[in-house]
Amino acid sequence: MSRASETLADIPLSTRTILALCLLTYLYQFLFDPPLHNYTMCPQNVLYLHEFYRIITSALFHGGLMHIGMNSMSTMAIGGMLEKQIGTLMMGITILWGILLTSVIYVFISWLLFAT
Repeated sequence: MSRASETLADIPLSTRTILALCLLTYLYQFLFDPPLHNYTMCPQNVLYLHEFYRIITSALFHGGLMHIGMNSMSTMAIGGMLEKQIGTLMMGITILWGILLTSVIYVFISWLLFAT
C-alpha cells in the first residue's frame, strides 16, 4: 500500500466526506466556472429573496487553489483527530451545526448592522 493510500485510509468517514464535498465543489467550480455570486453568501438575498441554499453552499465554495488546499489540510489534521475522539456521528453533526450557525450568525449580524 502506498503512503498516500495509507493516509487516505486513516482519515475518518465524516472528515473524508466533507473533504470530498469541498473538493468536488471546487472541481465543479474549476471546470464549469459558474458565477460565484449565485452560490456564495449574500445576506440580503437570504433575507429578502429567501435563497436559503446559500447558507450551505457558501461553506462549500472556495476562492482558489490555496484556499481549498489550506482548508483541506487543516480539516484533515484537526477534523480527523477530533472525529477519532468524538465519533463519526457527532463529527457530522458538529460540521453541519458549524456550517449552519456561522452562516445564520453572519446573516443576523448583517441584518442588525444594515436594517433600516
